[in-house]
Amino acid sequence: MYLARACSQLPSPMPPPPYALARVSSTRNFELENHTPPACPGSGPIAMTNGTIQLRLRDGVRIAMALDKAVRVLNQRSMVAVALSRNCSNSALIHPNGRILQSGAKVEIVTYDGMKGNNFVRYAKMWHKGVSFTSEACALIYLVDTAGTRTTTDTFTDLTKDYTLAVFYDDSRHGPSYMAEAHDVIANSAYTCTEDGTEIYDINGFRITQAADGLVKVTRVDNKCLIRTSPGNGSATLTTPGIHCTASLGKTSHLFVRRNEKRMHFDGSCFIVRNAGHSAGFNENNLLIVY
Repeated sequence: MYLARACSQLPSPMPPPPYALARVSSTRNFELENHTPPACPGSGPIAMTNGTIQLRLRDGVRIAMALDKAVRVLNQRSMVAVALSRNCSNSALIHPNGRILQSGAKVEIVTYDGMKGNNFVRYAKMWHKGVSFTSEACALIYLVDTAGTRTTTDTFTDLTKDYTLAVFYDDSRHGPSYMAEAHDVIANSAYTCTEDGTEIYDINGFRITQAADGLVKVTRVDNKCLIRTSPGNGSATLTTPGIHCTASLGKTSHLFVRRNEKRMHFDGSCFIVRNAGHSAGFNENNLLIVY
């Protein structure tokens, strides 16, 4: 577990409130429900010994928050992790179909087929010159810029480590000295559970929801950032003012990244990058294609 365990002196996690057994009918009379809605078993937020806040949701979803609004979402069932820095300038996404690391105006990408239909590994980098890309089996590196596609020289970051941790912790306030403040944030949080089993947490400037089917959404109050992931189908979405990413498995298996006019789309076999009206990439046989 990447977060430290809460110490034994911490209070019990916030319990979910019981369902209301009555509701107001159209005639304004209270009527008892004749069915039992699904349970809301989320354990609520806890302050960690490293000064962060952890929220444990159903289906193996864990959310970590720093006091200054850095956030990391871990979807253990689908092997998905997403992180945002405190000011949304840096982000990272790990998914069975690949990895993404955004550092300001630069976005590094590696893709591989999470459905195990092939073993091709492709790389891309969005930066001020355009979009560089290559394949693990390709000796050349290509650049799609405003003039078209050409060979170039470039390097790509090794994304084998979990960069979601670096994005979350770098430049965020954390450490034992912030533990009391984390307790205060939790004390001022709000929790509701709807009749359809959706849990809603308002905490630390975030609204976090988990639907009855397990789908989790994390939004900042300013509505500039969104993280969404589902333990059931392996989907993930990351949206900030600087980047938009989606990923999924199954029949719609893909990894998509957009930053301004630059794009990368991977469907498990074909890998295409786009920039300024020009496109190139690798087909299902890992051969270069230029549009």
